[in-house]
Amino acid sequence: MYQPNQKPTPLPKLLFILGGVSLGIIALVILLADIKCHYDIENWWAVPYPDAETVDMQYDLFRPRALGETRWILETADDEDTVRKFYQGLTLEILNSGQTRGLAWAERFIQSIEKPDGSQATRIVLFSACGT
Repeated sequence: MYQPNQKPTPLPKLLFILGGVSLGIIALVILLADIKCHYDIENWWAVPYPDAETVDMQYDLFRPRALGETRWILETADDEDTVRKFYQGLTLEILNSGQTRGLAWAERFIQSIEKPDGSQATRIVLFSACGT
């Protein structure tokens, strides 16, 4: 309740409070988007091949496989057809579940390679982006 002899809140203090609240809301929205992106990418759009080894991972924001872009290179001893069948099955599962893209999207590139020791391997490049 307003008292006649009560001083109003000074403008700088009021602006400081409003600025802090605004920054807090923006930070909360970014955090929630990051969590949603990470969940969608991890569980639907850029699932790592089982037992594949990480060769390289690059990302441009707070953490990999969340907001921003991530390039993840994996290698496995399994042949290219086996890897492709795994991802085809995963894609069918996603389509049958009715999962929508949401904020995230991903691409994958699969190719056979010969390692320096002469052995064969399959390289998997998972590229994901969210909120970009």
